[in-house]
Amino acid sequence: MYTIPSSRSETIAIPDKLRESLSCLDVVWSDMFQAVDINPEEAREHESDFLKGAPPKWLNLSEEENSTLVKRDGFTDLTQLIKRKKRKSCLITDVSLQYQPGSGGSTLSMQVLWCFRKDLRCAKVIDSDLDTKQLSKQVLDLFLLSNEKHAKQDRKTVLLLLDTKNKLDNHLQEDLIEEIHTRGINTDFPVVIILNCRTADFTLTDTLILNTRLSEEQIRQFKEKLMQQIRLQRKGQRKVTTINLLYHEASGGSTLASEVLRDLREEFTCETLTESFRTETAGNKDELTREIENTANGLLRIYETHNNTVLLLLDNKGEKLLRYLLKSLLLKLKRVDQTNHPAFIIINACWKKVVRAPGDVKLKMELLPEEKDRFAQKKLWLESKHKEMSQKLHAFNVMQGGFQKEDAEKLITEEMVNHIEKDTKSSSTRLLSFLALINSYVPGSHLLKLFCEDFISRREQPTDEENPKLETIMKPFEGLIVTYSEGEQEDQCIRLAHPMIADACLKILTEHKLTRFDIALDFLNSMVEGNESNYEKICKSMFITRPEGLMEKEKFSRLILDIMYESENYTEQCIYLLQLASGLFCKDPFYPQALARFYYIKVKEENKYSEAERWAKMAVERDPQNSYISDTLGQIHKNHLRKIWIEAGETCTDVENVLAIAQSAIDAFKDVEKAAENESENDTGFNNRGLFGFLQVCKIIHSRPFQHFEQKHSDFISDLRGDVESRYDFFEWYLAFSRLSLNKEEPDYFHEDVDESYRKYFTQTSQTDETTLNEKKMKSFGGLLHFLKSDINVLKRYKSTFDNPQSDNETQTVLYILANITLSQSGDPCEKTEDLQARLQKLWLREMKDRSPEFYLLILLLFWPDEAQPGITNPPNLEKCLRKMRESYKRKYQKYLSGRYLVPLFFFGKGKGLERLVHVSKLHQTALELLTEGDGRVEIKDLPRVNGQIRNHKVFAIRREKQIKVSPHDPSSVCKPGQVSFYLGFNIRGPVAYNIRYEENSFRGAYYMKTDRTKTT
Repeated sequence: MYTIPSSRSETIAIPDKLRESLSCLDVVWSDMFQAVDINPEEAREHESDFLKGAPPKWLNLSEEENSTLVKRDGFTDLTQLIKRKKRKSCLITDVSLQYQPGSGGSTLSMQVLWCFRKDLRCAKVIDSDLDTKQLSKQVLDLFLLSNEKHAKQDRKTVLLLLDTKNKLDNHLQEDLIEEIHTRGINTDFPVVIILNCRTADFTLTDTLILNTRLSEEQIRQFKEKLMQQIRLQRKGQRKVTTINLLYHEASGGSTLASEVLRDLREEFTCETLTESFRTETAGNKDELTREIENTANGLLRIYETHNNTVLLLLDNKGEKLLRYLLKSLLLKLKRVDQTNHPAFIIINACWKKVVRAPGDVKLKMELLPEEKDRFAQKKLWLESKHKEMSQKLHAFNVMQGGFQKEDAEKLITEEMVNHIEKDTKSSSTRLLSFLALINSYVPGSHLLKLFCEDFISRREQPTDEENPKLETIMKPFEGLIVTYSEGEQEDQCIRLAHPMIADACLKILTEHKLTRFDIALDFLNSMVEGNESNYEKICKSMFITRPEGLMEKEKFSRLILDIMYESENYTEQCIYLLQLASGLFCKDPFYPQALARFYYIKVKEENKYSEAERWAKMAVERDPQNSYISDTLGQIHKNHLRKIWIEAGETCTDVENVLAIAQSAIDAFKDVEKAAENESENDTGFNNRGLFGFLQVCKIIHSRPFQHFEQKHSDFISDLRGDVESRYDFFEWYLAFSRLSLNKEEPDYFHEDVDESYRKYFTQTSQTDETTLNEKKMKSFGGLLHFLKSDINVLKRYKSTFDNPQSDNETQTVLYILANITLSQSGDPCEKTEDLQARLQKLWLREMKDRSPEFYLLILLLFWPDEAQPGITNPPNLEKCLRKMRESYKRKYQKYLSGRYLVPLFFFGKGKGLERLVHVSKLHQTALELLTEGDGRVEIKDLPRVNGQIRNHKVFAIRREKQIKVSPHDPSSVCKPGQVSFYLGFNIRGPVAYNIRYEENSFRGAYYMKTDRTKTT
């Protein structure tokens, strides 16, 4: 009993004390249920509950051969991925399972853990408010089979299921690595494989990857998956959906996509956009916008003519053109009535030079042909076993039928409809409406049976003996409801059998004079009031959480959006609900914040901005330290200012009011900046919305309708110039050195608004906007780096600006050296490396304090790794330089860039002198993706591997007799001591090791620097 896999034998018993300490983990024992006599009736009851719609239990998996759990298509993909991952040499690796609620994602993840329980130490994270540091300690205890320092250890990889619906993974990985380092663990195999389960909405968008060298059978299967995704999106009610099809140039992806369109021409209106936009490479945004508009208008006419979903293939149009087209279509479709199908499903087919195998598995509410066969066979087996009862196994039957709305709607019998019609205010109908609401908008949620019984007791007349039981009251709907216990809880939970059944119930209720507003209002008054702490998460999901859209997040929660669509007087209803929720959750700032946003975005009355301001201030009072809450007040004033600007046309006469609103917006955004500064002291990330919102306000107030205000306006503008420039300077380096995450940049408008605000305030009469901006960029490190991505010819024209810098002026010298490095990237004449080194050397010897990270970066770039040029005596000590650079980064940038991805600026190349520096823009996009997302197997043709060594989980690059510490791009790849090689890059924090590879034959094939004695610094 209580055994787990061992590194020395098949299994080993876990000590009682250790087992009892694993409070965060539900461990799947290797011998689970083997020594237990399972009551057949109990097993049958569990089986029936699961098939009706209750969450799966480990007991449901105990007899695999006879298990009622059908293995969906993702099971094989997921187990194969895990088998590959467990052979990987790293500390932590992960596998992602994305699933639609109701598709069986939680069940599939448990099936996978059960499958590996005798091979890996499998555990599921218990869903609660977790302390990731405590969880990390327990995971390491399970890996070592010990929580004592000097106890005998038995190591085995932990397969950790993370299906908590909370975003723990980033913090958890950091805490796991810290705990591994603390315990001094070195390993050849993963300590932890995280099976990360996330819900996803595939009805909006998905990405499919087609590899090369696939067999005919694999191509057929891929084609089926593409058609599965198209049909899934057809079921949704989004107006536009997308499918990104990434394929290798030799895989025939474009042909395959065309074949799919041909196969589906009876179901869809199929169109292919093959012609190139004439201006797509010309940089003329206005012309491109007009072409996109014309294309969108043509597509809209096709849709309106056929009144059928248009399946549109974009063949190698690129992401930018897709974004422009999406924006245009979405704007035009706002004027089109809502339908029960999308207007457009866009397949964006893009070929890639290198396409990596997908690292995740997706589970959708649409069955593939093979899955349909498996479910059909299981249905026959269940019918023979359960006879007539099999018709009541609703969750299974909904899945087996292919997740069809019609199947779910048929479960609502005529008797149920009559009961609803007879009395919409009965306890049973109201409870059904509550369950329908929460299970539709928060799938997987439940009500506690105890609270439901309390609700009934307050509303039903008791009999002579006792209060009516829940089962009695809910008997008209008993087939739709499942009751179960969660984990170790004794309290029973109730929910509807499947999210699609919840949708069907909600549809029936709304057809019988119960609106979503009515149900939500009743739910808040009857269930939430007095029990707020029990419904906090459900209510926040329903009223606050904004779903992702194609371009950005939706403006409001899905429930609020649906109420807006459902009712003509939605404004009053949404306000009333949010006000009520704000009163119930009287300390939560997000409800008054949502209310403030609703007022300024949706309300049309004259007092909308004053009401929005009132609620925004209430939100700030509830959490005055939260910069994201404070930002709403600035957004209200900015929106008010923009409204005046739009309505004013060419002129605006109300000078006092306009300047007062502008000043209020500026003051609000300055408050956001202060709050963000205080928040960032904890290295939790910096909220840039205050700085950005300030610039947006300044851009609006400088626009044409306001420019005739003469002296008052002129003085106001003049007073803003210094603040505009300082914020522009911030974003110059902020956007040059970092981005949101590895694969996500700021939206296009972000860069455009920052640049436009500067141009408006600093363009002289004799200058063009472009000249003004270029001259400004010449004066900063981040600005000069910009020219490598845009137009190097601009830098050539201004080269004389940098000539003859004062030797003792550090700013001038730094810019002069970077300008030469930049010009060298395009092969243009530039100063000799020896002369540039001499200039830096002279400054280095001055030993100044508070130098910038940029200065130290240039030292590393020019003096690494070759010896200094013959004319340089006493060259800079790179170890000392690196130490000072890290101190400087921490002092100047860390609090602003914490949580963002630091982009590599240069890589160490194969040439000599300046030629050995390779700016990131000079690398092919494929090479860059391999560097940042690949592993030690990666080979980059244009870059050499650099020798290194790992000790105590630290990475060192070997340079002559010394070893220089570098940061690993992927900390989990640093898993044991040894000789390694890697590609060397530099970001604003220092040198970074990419694609670390442990070398069996030390240093073979790597960029080698003689090593006689090694000295660590």
